[in-house]
Amino acid sequence: MLLPRFSSLSTRFGITFLAYVLVGSALLLGWLWQREQRQSAAVFATLASADADFIREMRLPRSARLAEDVGRLLKMQVYFRDQARSLIPVPAEALLVPLADLPVSRPPFRVNDNEEAIALRLDALHDVVFVRDTPSSISSLQQPENWAALGAFALLSLGLALGLSRTVVRPIQALTQRLPGFFDAAATLPANHASNPLPESLRHDEIGQLACALGDARSQLARERERRANSERLALLSRMATGLAHEIKNPVAGITMHAQLLASSPLDAHAAEGLQHILASASEVDGLVNQWLFLARPSPPAMTTLDLREVLQQTLNALTSQAQHAQVELVAELPEEVLLWIKGDRARLGQVLRNLILNAVQAMSRSGGTLRIGAAMAGDARAPLLRLSFFDSGPGFTPDALAHAQDLFFSEREGGMGVGLSVATEIIAAHDGTLHLANTEPHGACVTLLLPQAPSP
Repeated sequence: MLLPRFSSLSTRFGITFLAYVLVGSALLLGWLWQREQRQSAAVFATLASADADFIREMRLPRSARLAEDVGRLLKMQVYFRDQARSLIPVPAEALLVPLADLPVSRPPFRVNDNEEAIALRLDALHDVVFVRDTPSSISSLQQPENWAALGAFALLSLGLALGLSRTVVRPIQALTQRLPGFFDAAATLPANHASNPLPESLRHDEIGQLACALGDARSQLARERERRANSERLALLSRMATGLAHEIKNPVAGITMHAQLLASSPLDAHAAEGLQHILASASEVDGLVNQWLFLARPSPPAMTTLDLREVLQQTLNALTSQAQHAQVELVAELPEEVLLWIKGDRARLGQVLRNLILNAVQAMSRSGGTLRIGAAMAGDARAPLLRLSFFDSGPGFTPDALAHAQDLFFSEREGGMGVGLSVATEIIAAHDGTLHLANTEPHGACVTLLLPQAPSP
C-alpha cells in the first residue's frame, strides 16, 4: 500500500527537492567554511607581518625569552630561525623538521593536522616563524551570518519548490484527475471549453501541448466513433434500400405510366392539376428511392456530354406544382451566352438539382418566397468552369448547418434524414466539381455548384 504513495509525482518531487536542499546546504556550508579559512589565513598573514615589523623595530636579541614573550602576547608559538635552519627555542620533535624546511612566504602552510605556520624574513641572518592552531570547521556553524545564509538558501529553495509545484506538479495532477472517463463517448464537456475540455490546453508550455494532444486524440476518437456509427447505419440502410427498392419502384413505375396515359386524354383543369400532383409525387418517391440506392451502392457516374440547362428545366417542370403549393416562386435566370454544356450523369445531376430545389422550397415553406437560379462562367481559358447558384429568400443556414450540413445524417429540419446535401456533395465531387454553402444579406441562403465546362457538341 505504501508503494503507490511513494510512486506519485508529488512524493517523488518532494523527496528530490529535499535531497536538493540537503546537498545544497552542505555545499553552501562547505563554501562558507572555505571562505572563512581563506579569510582566517589572510588575517593570520597580516598579523604575522605586523608582528614581524614590530620585532624588527625593537632591535632586541633573537632569544628564546623574546620568542616566548611575543608568543604569550599573540597567543601562538613564535620561533626565530637562523641561516643554519636552527630554531630558537627548540620546538617539539613533530614540528622541528617542518618548521626548519618552511619557506619564507606570506600564505600560511599546514605543518600537521592541527597547526599551520608562516615564516617571514626579519633581517639578513634571521627569520621569524609563527605557529597557530588551525581553526576548527565547527566554528563555521557558530557564525550568525552563516546561519543567515543557510536560512536564506532554505527560504529560496522553499519558494522555488512552491513555484514548481504550482506550475508543474499541480497542473499534471489536475490533468491526471480529469483523464478517467475523458475519452468516453458519454462524457459531458464544459460549455466554456467546447473545443478542448481541458483547461491546461490554454497553457503555452509542454503541459499545454500535452493537454492539446489529449484533446485532439479525444476529437479524433469521437470522429472515429461517428464514422463507425455512420458505417453501421449505412450498412443497415444498404440492406433496407436494396430490399425496398424493388418493392417501391415497380408500383411507382405503374403509377407514372398510368398517369402519363391519362395525361394524353382530354381532362378538365382540376383533373389535369391533380394529375400533375400525382406525377410530381411519383417522381419524388422515385428520386428518394434512387437517393437511398446511391447511398447503399455508390457507383461511378455514367458520363455523357449534356446540356445542364435542359436537365434543370426538366427538374423545374417536375417541381413547379410542389413549389406553388408552398407559395414559392421558381425563377431561372440563365443567360443565353452562358454555355451549360458539361460531361456528367444526367440522372445523378438531376437528382442533385432536385435535392437543392426541394431543400430551398422546404426552407421557405412557412411564409413562401423566391428561389432564383443563376448561371455564370468561372475559372480561366485553360480550365473553364460553370457556376450554378441557387439563391433563396428563406432564413438562411445556421452556423451549425454551415459547418455540418454536408455531413451524412445531419439535419435541422423536423423529419429530415440529413441525406440530400450529403448525396449531392458526393455526386458533384464524382463530377470533379465542388458544392459551397453560404448565407446572403440581409437574409437567405446560397448554394453554389462549380462544375468543369465541356465544349458544346
